[in-house]
Amino acid sequence: MYVFQHNGQLSIEEFYNPFGGKLDPNNRWVVMAGIIPWEPLECRYAPLFNATTGAPAKPFRMAFGALYIQQRLGLTDRETVELITESPYLQFFIGLSGYQFTKAFDASMMVHFRKRIGPDLIKVCNDMTKANGIAMVKQLLADCVGEGTESEIEDLAVIESELGEKPSSLDPDANWGTLILDATCVPDDIPYPVDLRLLNEARETTEVVIDELFKQDLNWEGRKPRCNRDKARNLFLAFIKKKKPRKRELREAKRFQLNEISRNLAAIDKLIHCSASLSALSSHLYRKLLVTSEVYRQQQEMYDADSNRVADRIVNLPKPHVRPIVRGKAGKKTEFGAKISISDDNGFVDLDRVSWDNYNESADLIPRVEQYRAERGYYPERVCADKLYITVENKRYCEQHGIRLSGRGRSSKTHTPVVTTEQKEIFKSDHKKRSVIEGRIGTSKRKYGLDLILTKLVETSKSVISMALFAMNAEKILRLIRLIFNIFLLLCQVLTSCLRLIASEMLLLGVDVTLSPFLPKLRLNEAVV
Repeated sequence: MYVFQHNGQLSIEEFYNPFGGKLDPNNRWVVMAGIIPWEPLECRYAPLFNATTGAPAKPFRMAFGALYIQQRLGLTDRETVELITESPYLQFFIGLSGYQFTKAFDASMMVHFRKRIGPDLIKVCNDMTKANGIAMVKQLLADCVGEGTESEIEDLAVIESELGEKPSSLDPDANWGTLILDATCVPDDIPYPVDLRLLNEARETTEVVIDELFKQDLNWEGRKPRCNRDKARNLFLAFIKKKKPRKRELREAKRFQLNEISRNLAAIDKLIHCSASLSALSSHLYRKLLVTSEVYRQQQEMYDADSNRVADRIVNLPKPHVRPIVRGKAGKKTEFGAKISISDDNGFVDLDRVSWDNYNESADLIPRVEQYRAERGYYPERVCADKLYITVENKRYCEQHGIRLSGRGRSSKTHTPVVTTEQKEIFKSDHKKRSVIEGRIGTSKRKYGLDLILTKLVETSKSVISMALFAMNAEKILRLIRLIFNIFLLLCQVLTSCLRLIASEMLLLGVDVTLSPFLPKLRLNEAVV
């Protein structure tokens, strides 16, 4: 059940602080709370719950705010709850009416937050927050029109250009803007997959299942099915301690583990025939048993064929959805995690595709350009991407719609295009522009947690990836607002210096400053803002 907690946006004046004083309105969490449109998003979050049944759920602002704090600061679930308990600014950000010394929610609720607020809802949050933030920046820029020096006016023009809005002087139907595309791999938190270690873990899983099934009241005649646990474990430990094992020794170790798993699976089938029930197992153990049977099939197939390749190869039991992604990078040729396609739309990053199976990212260019047109009403002027995107189909599509597809395609032995000096300069400019997306990827991994995904489920992993890109866009809006505030502050300082100079001249002329209608409260030793 979902219950709306309050009507209207909570202000810092309404926030109760038992320590006295008020919150700083320029604090980053206070400003960010004003950028995110909480009420429209809460109306989209409420239909996920039953209107009359169940305990009241946590408000959307608390759930989404906690996820944003965790992703922005790179915290664990427990650390996020502890930090919210310690900071009044974070408690204001998640929508509490006043500072409280107790925990707002348990750390286990973070898992439910990630499940409920999926990538689709985060996409809606991203679009609405970006639109609201751009409107706020435009309003602040409109208040600064005609003020300041030439350098300050130029700084305001640069800020306006970073919004990615098409100038009104141009043709509404003309192409405008730059769309940058790229793909990368987001590694999952799993150990480096070694077949023998995976087989050992699968064998241990079957042994646990046998123990659980044998505890049930069965018409079993005889003792528990035999398992060579100690022998298999000792042989595994002895093998992995070798620095350079031979191929024959590796095959022998795999054969022994496969034989043990095969015998354990046969014993599980016999226990089931003797009225044992798999439904009595926990959902986690039952899921691992299903994954174990598939791992055994794949490893047996590779052992018989003496090969290291198999379709949809499982590399981790707790995360069977993770696949090896061959990237061909210098440091890591193969990465294990989700492959994502992202795009930079004039400074704002969007998540276009998430998949744990490898794919050709060139197929994402046309859908992303069509999405750009659906959102803005016109096509981009240029698309910057690497050579994988420059296919015959994509080139033909861009030529039909007047889009300049930057970069050089794959070399052809039969045809060598003539490159003029002007084309070389355009290529260099587009290549420099394309490097922006590389910086976005690096920032998302170093600062926003995409270098290692700690969640285990597919849904929660997608939520973490989407939340990281949302945090990047929100930080961009916050940075633009701070730049405008700094210009405001500089203007106030210049105005204060002028007023001080005028007041000093008036005092020298014997004029009473307090009687002047232009300087009502001016003091020579204080700044007037």
